[in-house]
Amino acid sequence: MPLPARLFGPDKAEITDLESWYEHAGPERREIQWRAGYSAMEQARAWLRTGAPAVPEELWAAVEPHAPAGIDEMYGRPEHETSLDRFGRARQHDLFGCARAAGETRLVIGVEAKACESFGGLVADRALAGPPSNKRARCNLMSRALFGRDVIEEASGAILDEELSRHGYQLWTAAVGTLIEAQGRGVGSAVLVVHQFLPADIAAGTEAADRRDWRAALAANREQLEAFESALKAAGATSRETEFVEAGTKLDLVRAETAI
Repeated sequence: MPLPARLFGPDKAEITDLESWYEHAGPERREIQWRAGYSAMEQARAWLRTGAPAVPEELWAAVEPHAPAGIDEMYGRPEHETSLDRFGRARQHDLFGCARAAGETRLVIGVEAKACESFGGLVADRALAGPPSNKRARCNLMSRALFGRDVIEEASGAILDEELSRHGYQLWTAAVGTLIEAQGRGVGSAVLVVHQFLPADIAAGTEAADRRDWRAALAANREQLEAFESALKAAGATSRETEFVEAGTKLDLVRAETAI
């Protein structure tokens, strides 16, 4: 039986169906992103597939081994924002969740949902943005929190760690945003879920009019995710102290797949 969920938009209105999801937690680019075969709509469909809000079974199967016993409900917030630093735009979670037992939050999850979509380019791409942009500084803050070292020389934009620079940028913002949310709730561990939506028949795509290159997108995402996972494990998968992140919070990275 699926784990029951309660869902709320950024405006705190409760979400019970696709219409209310779109109204209260629709994607930033609205109709452009709210389409079959795109992660915004497919994620909503997955969380509402039983006719009432519930955690997708394939997602919970990935998370449950890292969850404490007794979880009986998930509070989820699609499009929830988390401030990462003092540099401006917040992390916008595809979905942020609190796994609860008897009304108490016991585990925090962050969801990064993807269909035929990238992780927002590479960390290395941000090295091209010199002052007055703070992109290099933001990358270094996140890199210190996750791996304990800088990735970009802030003055020149030189890459200091080639391996880390090849990670998908949104994996970093998702991870750090999830850690910050866990720490804000006094929870000692968190799970970052990469929820990949993909056609049951990759060759056919999701519909006849879909001309996107699913094979290339999935291969690129898989490569970047594996590199991130390897580096995170090598660094201990535990947060390091920065100006905005506390030390000592465990972060597990899991994957879930849903055929569409």
